[in-house]
Amino acid sequence: MILSSKNICILHFTLLNAIVYKLLTNPAEVSGHAFVFIIGRAMRLPDAEFKEDDPAVGLIAILLLYLGVSDLATIVTTNSRFLEVAVPFRLMLAFTVSGFAYLTTGSNIAISNSMVFALSFVEVVLQFWLYITLLEETSTAAQVQGPPEQTLI
Repeated sequence: MILSSKNICILHFTLLNAIVYKLLTNPAEVSGHAFVFIIGRAMRLPDAEFKEDDPAVGLIAILLLYLGVSDLATIVTTNSRFLEVAVPFRLMLAFTVSGFAYLTTGSNIAISNSMVFALSFVEVVLQFWLYITLLEETSTAAQVQGPPEQTLI
């Protein structure tokens, strides 16, 4: 295990807040980032171009901020049960968004662009990493506790 689930949540929280800050201050920097450009070109998706006064940028920033704040709750508390329930749904949602962005190329430019695909792809990678780490931590905790005691009747 490279990082614990709590550290991955901190990484996810920090990444989302950095993207939110960049979206609110200079959205062209996010949509023109080299990673977004390379992923978009590799998947043959159109480039996303945002202007300073685009209302969609604010909506995207608020949604990413809400997702980051939900990670903050798991960072502050020690309740890993929330993550065990939430991560599979987040993973499924991110995978669905990235698949939809790729498969509807040309028909819906608002969803099918390089920035949406790149953000959802990073989300899939991070949520899958978190899911695998949670499984490993759960199995390690179960091994430490040992099998339940058996009583003879």
